[in-house]
Amino acid sequence: MKVTLALAAILVAYVAADSHDWQEVSRGFGARFALDFEENSMEVLVQGQPSGLLATSWYTKDFNPAGAMFFLMRGASPTIVYRANWCLEQDQFTLPSEVASAQTRRWKFTFYSGSLHVMCNGEEVLHLVFEEVCTGEDWREYWTTIPSYAQFDAMDQVSDKYRQADKPAGATDSEDETEDETNQYRVIYTLLDDEDAPSTSPQYITIKGTNGQTEEYECNSENFRIPGAEVECAFESAVKLGNYRCLMLRTGGSDGLDFVKVEVYMNNDQLRQTVRASTAGRKYLTLDDRKTLEFCVGDCDDDAAKCSDGQQCLEYILWCNGEYDCQDWSDEKNCSCLEDDDLTGQYYKGNVSITASGSQCVTWESKNRSGPKLINNYCRNPDDSDQPWCYTSTGYAYCDIPECSEVREDEEDNGDQEDEDDGEDHQEGGNGSDKTANCVRSNGEDYRGTVSRTSSGLQCQRWDSMSPNVHGTTPTRNPESGLEENYCRNPDGSEGPWCWNGEGTSPQWEFCDIPECDEVDCSNEENRYHHECTGDDSGDDTEIDCAAEENWDHY
Repeated sequence: MKVTLALAAILVAYVAADSHDWQEVSRGFGARFALDFEENSMEVLVQGQPSGLLATSWYTKDFNPAGAMFFLMRGASPTIVYRANWCLEQDQFTLPSEVASAQTRRWKFTFYSGSLHVMCNGEEVLHLVFEEVCTGEDWREYWTTIPSYAQFDAMDQVSDKYRQADKPAGATDSEDETEDETNQYRVIYTLLDDEDAPSTSPQYITIKGTNGQTEEYECNSENFRIPGAEVECAFESAVKLGNYRCLMLRTGGSDGLDFVKVEVYMNNDQLRQTVRASTAGRKYLTLDDRKTLEFCVGDCDDDAAKCSDGQQCLEYILWCNGEYDCQDWSDEKNCSCLEDDDLTGQYYKGNVSITASGSQCVTWESKNRSGPKLINNYCRNPDDSDQPWCYTSTGYAYCDIPECSEVREDEEDNGDQEDEDDGEDHQEGGNGSDKTANCVRSNGEDYRGTVSRTSSGLQCQRWDSMSPNVHGTTPTRNPESGLEENYCRNPDGSEGPWCWNGEGTSPQWEFCDIPECDEVDCSNEENRYHHECTGDDSGDDTEIDCAAEENWDHY
């Protein structure tokens, strides 16, 4: 029920917006201004690329609420998350690239009796047809009357100026960029053959376009409840879709559906699936009463990238997150290396978060940087640098991310090495070399022993592994450092042998507690053949039989 603000109308001084001159934005309840949306539009100026809310509310001539819009902006990110109070809880749209990169954005709000048009820098970015998109039970109480007053809410953070603007010439509530056309849709899918979880839920298909959602179609195929059987639903629709065309699947029950295969066609052209963080499936396509599966025409949105099979678009935040969201599982591949065709890392989507010097990266958000690819504190290349980089607590630094071809080579070499039994003596003591004994001399750069725990007892990570720590200290890059298995080593001239923490906890790396080797007393007759006394660096401390002909040249 609407509430008439009679007393408030007396107390609040309203600002007239009769002029087309820009006015400074004032926020809060006392800053309401008159603007007849029957005849005019409202423009809002946002300067720079700030992060925060653009929040506006509208009121009828009787000062009753007539709707409210909230746009969440994240710097130069083209993705705008929005909410329409009493109509739509949350959705999002994508700005054209030239609009997203602009230093000044001019938003224009135009009301009609059944819809709201929103433009940005002359491009229409949102068209809400209230009858089609509003899900709130009482939306008609607020969105059916064209407002006469506007206000910037106290929570507004980014609006700089506003003004009254002319309504687009010749525009009507029923205008649309596309002509009526009949589109043919075909959905083919197969349910997972799971005897323990048969499906009893009907499936529904919804079309979505620039002008909102249309009616739903129920799939009445006789096979839709039979796991393993191919189901095909075909229908036609003449709705006006606009430029953004999507088809969504939903289930009519709560028991869920697990798809082995889903193919969607519009006019015989196959649509690709869009997977977002709020609707992501796992391992196979999963659909329950809290999700929809969305398939769209065209390229991926700016906040997503295609899976290797080209059949899905996956939001950047879902890549390399430890769970399989692409049907082909390609989103969890090459997370710690650079593809051979992208050695500068411009399209890198992995989770490396440590610099070449070993410093921990900090989040992009903490440095006021935002964008669909700038996830958490992961190394990225947002400015066409020579390689991925990140911010640290003291500035920024490049990340040493290995090439995927190198990683594959290390994995192959490691597999071959495990198949070999070279019979080398790695036992402590004995007549073996001090390099392979479990003691160190100097800073241990020559240490080749088998200690594999840190000074605090943490299990070391294999040098050829990128889990749990991603690093550039690989056997391929350090062939002379003896980076075998998960043994403690000193490949970088540190104070002593160390290793990466293989338990996924803090710290990421730690020194190993290896005792120093005892000094060899060369005056002792027992050590006369020790390599440190003879100068022989072969590591062989056994007595030499000089009578043997093969040893005649031995010094």
